[in-house]
Amino acid sequence: MNFEYFFARRITFATQRSVSDLVVKLAIISIGLAVATMEVSLSVVQGFQTEIQKKVVGFASDVQIGTYARELNKEVRPIRRSDSLEEQIRALPNVKSLAPYVEHVAFCRSEFSMEGVVLKGVDSTYHWDFFRSNLKEGRLPDFSKTSGRSDLLISRRQADLLDLAVDDKATLIFWEGGERVRRRPVQVAGIYESGMEEFDVNVMVCDMSMLQRIWGWKPDEVTGLEVNLHSIETTYTWELNAKFPFLHRIEIDPLYEAAERINELTPYDYAAHPVSYLYPEIFDWLNLQHQNVWFILILMVIVALINMSSVVLILIIERTRTIGLLKAMGMAAYRIQRMFVWNAFLLILCGLALGNVLGLGLLASQEYWEWLRVDQENYFIEVVPVAWVWGRFLLVNLGVILVCTLFMFIPTLIIARISPLQAIRFE
Repeated sequence: MNFEYFFARRITFATQRSVSDLVVKLAIISIGLAVATMEVSLSVVQGFQTEIQKKVVGFASDVQIGTYARELNKEVRPIRRSDSLEEQIRALPNVKSLAPYVEHVAFCRSEFSMEGVVLKGVDSTYHWDFFRSNLKEGRLPDFSKTSGRSDLLISRRQADLLDLAVDDKATLIFWEGGERVRRRPVQVAGIYESGMEEFDVNVMVCDMSMLQRIWGWKPDEVTGLEVNLHSIETTYTWELNAKFPFLHRIEIDPLYEAAERINELTPYDYAAHPVSYLYPEIFDWLNLQHQNVWFILILMVIVALINMSSVVLILIIERTRTIGLLKAMGMAAYRIQRMFVWNAFLLILCGLALGNVLGLGLLASQEYWEWLRVDQENYFIEVVPVAWVWGRFLLVNLGVILVCTLFMFIPTLIIARISPLQAIRFE
């Protein structure tokens, strides 16, 4: 054990009371609160992004395959299903499921009201996990049975607007231009609530074959195909670059990667797009949350630096006579500096330990008890989400240690200017 570290341990964990005792404790607490704040911010923002993305994907899937005419907002034309193409898509890595869908705008009329809606027609192969987790009343439609062909899944918001309940009957009205109107009787099978106002107000789920008949399409003609993936976590890789700084980080978005692979398989007049392309305003808004996190991280690091610098200066002033004695005995100023940097390092470790206990404990309690709730109309979720981003937690700890410890060399520069004779006489 070197002398600098030994000395730092003695002054850090000394039991006697001193002028700096309260200041040191406050510094440890401030570092702990800063670390806890950073960990909670990272976790909550990542959890919020994940939850909102899950909701959007639940309505639109990870990747949608349609025609270029639909992308350009021209007349809707169907794509023709192909067993061989669908098998090739299912065989792609990371593909979880594939299902057809048909969309049609219509009016839904109840006994008391009428609202314009977007009907999403699906069949028995549809992936119901999202609607199952958000189902509030009733049951999910069963389009595999003839008796379930008139089932309709509506949102809580639509149920309130139309004054509908489970098992109530309604009428879907399709206007095809001129005076030609078609009506289809339906029955409410279930009521869902996602919290996403844009979707809850508009989207109803019905039988796909009914919409195909309305459009005059054949059984193998659909609006598009929905592809769901196993993982949508963004990954990173590094490649050598001839230019500085030689290593270049490449971001791999599984949504765009899957869309590109699907486009290689589909005909020229088909287009596969990730959900982030279809709803850019939502995903751009989610990406803006990273700016708030960076602001919090930088602010907390600055707070920790200011507090630790103040503590180091107070410790130096309090031990001025000791510094003078060490200098008089021939110890170099840089070695005395290292003593106080070691001292600051040990205090930072204490603050990190406190911060991890506070931050991770708070997140664990939120995940278990869900005691912190928010207004779903404004934030699209009911409970503040928690994401266990262990890699980012580790980076926070390492970053605080590295930045704060290196910065502590600055306040210790005052040691070089301390005169041994004046320091020994210092009271």
